[in-house]
Amino acid sequence: MLSFATVHAITACLLNVEHDTPPVPVAAAEHLGTIVLAQDQPACPASGPLRALRLLSRPLLGDERRHLTLPAVLDQIADAITADGAAPAPWPGHSDHGPLHRDDLAALRRALCESRPGLRLLAWAICYDDLLADDEDIVAVRRVEAVDVDGRVYQISRRPGEPGPVVLLDEQADPDDLPATYPPLARLAAGQPAQT
Repeated sequence: MLSFATVHAITACLLNVEHDTPPVPVAAAEHLGTIVLAQDQPACPASGPLRALRLLSRPLLGDERRHLTLPAVLDQIADAITADGAAPAPWPGHSDHGPLHRDDLAALRRALCESRPGLRLLAWAICYDDLLADDEDIVAVRRVEAVDVDGRVYQISRRPGEPGPVVLLDEQADPDDLPATYPPLARLAAGQPAQT
């Protein structure tokens, strides 16, 4: 089980991801979003329980030749990254023009397989720009969705002009109220066991 302080730190980092990720024009089909891997490690060997959070983020690119949904791309990444040290699944297309560059996929895999003492996986997240239709208009919405190793679901959203984002944290997610990105993010988060 992750501690309250760790859950709070993950939430704070996700708020920074929402704030710091540059906005993408609504019509920019070449950019699907930004995938984020959250890990922590001891701040220093003699520091006791103090831990340092680290984030690794990489852009996900669209493909002008075919429509790629964000959940499908996240599933491809989950297929390609394994936590047990086995060989990764082949990356679709075997080229540098997939949703995640080969080098970026390798960087995520290296971060997961790193054998640094005390390093642990905390969560996987995706930050993307979405369209929301309401009764009056269609507006752009910035979203950050994440799943931690305990299965908590984090949802952050902000409409243009809002002073702050709306934050939703579900300790036990309602299966009827989950974002479409939940299944692949949960697969990624389950890649290594939760640690205290």
